[in-house]
Formats: sequence, structure tokens, C-alpha cells
Amino acid sequence: MAMQICSTNYSIQSIHTSRIHLNPIKLHQFHPLVGLSTQISRFQIHRFQIQCSLEETKKVNLRTCKLCKTQFDPSLNHPQACRFHTAHFGGETKRKFESVYSGGTMNTSESGKVFQYWHCCGSEDPFDPGCTASPHSSYDD
Repeated sequence: MAMQICSTNYSIQSIHTSRIHLNPIKLHQFHPLVGLSTQISRFQIHRFQIQCSLEETKKVNLRTCKLCKTQFDPSLNHPQACRFHTAHFGGETKRKFESVYSGGTMNTSESGKVFQYWHCCGSEDPFDPGCTASPHSSYDD
């Protein structure tokens, strides 16, 4: 069976076989550097495959989304790539929510506390990814 070392650290997990489809699920191989017969599953072999290319890597021109303010690759943009909120994150005091009709006196210990939330969806998490999804929209569009 042909074997190829794919990295310079010579670890047993870095063995790549070229005839995976002909082999049974468990492979018994003799590792020439360690001198041990090892049992390697297909999962381990697939996990450490390396693909080389002679082509130059294409430079990706990242753009900045004006909705979520993150950088994105225009070729990977899709209808739900961007998550954002349509309103601001701000707060109101408890007094605004108390109702005189429900017996609120507005003299409670938390009456001056500011409750912050996203005004579009009501989420209280300031790092919530967003309640609206759409494709990224760059400043260049």
C-alpha cells in the first residue's frame, strides 16, 4: 500500500493513503519512522489530508457591511448572512412602565433603575446578534 508523509513532524496521524476507497474501515499499516504497526481509521486519514495547489491564491477584497459593521466576502454573501437590529439599544426607567391604573405608586426601590433593551425586539442582551436577517449591504452598493 502506498503511503505518503504529509508533514514534517512525522506523527502517526499524518499518514495519507491514496487508495482509501479500496481499504476496509480499519487499516493496519507499518509506519517506517516509528517501526510500529498502527491501526488507523478512515476518519483519522480524512482529517489530516492536505491539498496543495500551484495557483496563486486569489486576493479577496473584503467589504464592510453598513448594517452590521462587519467585513464580508461578497462572493459568500447570501440572503441571511447579516444579522442586525432595526432600532437602537437604550433604556427607560421603571416609572414609564408603572401604571397608575394598576396601583403603581412609583415610589418603589427600583423606580429610578434604567432597564436597557433593544427597542426593535425587546431583547435585554446588548450583544444579541440581531433580530433581522438579510444579505450584507456594503457602502459601495
